[in-house]
Amino acid sequence: MLGTGLIVRPEAATSMWVGRDGSRPGGQVLARALGARDTALGAGTLAALRGGGPTAPWVLGGLLCDGTDLLATHAARERLPAAAAPLIYLLAGGALLVGLANLADSTAPQA
Repeated sequence: MLGTGLIVRPEAATSMWVGRDGSRPGGQVLARALGARDTALGAGTLAALRGGGPTAPWVLGGLLCDGTDLLATHAARERLPAAAAPLIYLLAGGALLVGLANLADSTAPQA
């Protein structure tokens, strides 16, 4: 959902995350690329679940991406809009916790 939203309306999320840069062409290109990344990770995970394949590689990929989002935002937090860091801590941090819980659960399909 978030990935598709970034592709269709990149400025809706990027302005809260990176401020005015989100409305510039470069910010919108990066937001759409980020949206495509998230959409691909979600689609790959769903395809693995439906096909009975391993989901761990997809979950690990998501963990790497979400961890990078969190660390990059944290490093730049003083130069970002006030709501950016708390928003990404919540979104990326929550995704990290869910992903780690899924990897730790060896009795159920990991997604």
